[in-house]
Amino acid sequence: MTHWPRLVSLAFAALSVFFLAAPMRPALAAKGRQVDIVVTAPDFASYRVRSIAMLPVATFDRNSQAERLVADRLVVNLRQAGYRAYSGPTTQGMLLSAFGDSTLKAVRDEILAHLRVDSLRAPRLCARLLTDAVLCVRVDQWEQMQVLWNQPGRPMTSVQLKAALVDSTGALLWSISGSETGEGPYHDPSTNPIGVSSSNLENTPVTGQGGPPSFDEVVNRVLLRWGPLLPPAVPAAEPAK
Repeated sequence: MTHWPRLVSLAFAALSVFFLAAPMRPALAAKGRQVDIVVTAPDFASYRVRSIAMLPVATFDRNSQAERLVADRLVVNLRQAGYRAYSGPTTQGMLLSAFGDSTLKAVRDEILAHLRVDSLRAPRLCARLLTDAVLCVRVDQWEQMQVLWNQPGRPMTSVQLKAALVDSTGALLWSISGSETGEGPYHDPSTNPIGVSSSNLENTPVTGQGGPPSFDEVVNRVLLRWGPLLPPAVPAAEPAK
């Protein structure tokens, strides 16, 4: 005779073991896009961070367009969160004047390798920049895919950004990683061309269909999500009466 209650109990026990043993994975949003991964120090407020200097944004291929665009947009997030914030180009000039090109190269290498500056270097940087913390930013993906005039599909723009906030003692206070892919309108190769473009001595039909979203648009999508995830600046203490 089959004992159904016992079999059901055994089945639930097996499932429990499976889920407990399974590795934790980041949650997935719509269409399989990975959501932002955020880590905040539990005692963040105790560090009393009110000012942040953004170090020059680092890219593996020295993409000046990506570095400038991300720096310009991200410093707005910092100021909206209540921080007195310095942009990447400003800190770059200050560090170059104080320490020379070798320090800037070392900072860049550390961000590319570890996302953050070394805990021994952070106090020196903060002291020179007169700031409570430095924000390290790295661009891990910066790609745009066009669709050929005679092929079907959607043009796409993809970016992946990572950032780490290190305070003047060298402590890692906050880190975040996020990506976004924006799609343009579907390209139908059966659409009649509206003209011909001469490029590299080749006549390429022009269909008039849309291209991929701009990098500016896609970066803004990421940073709009990041804004509420950045802990607000600790307000200055009121003077004693």
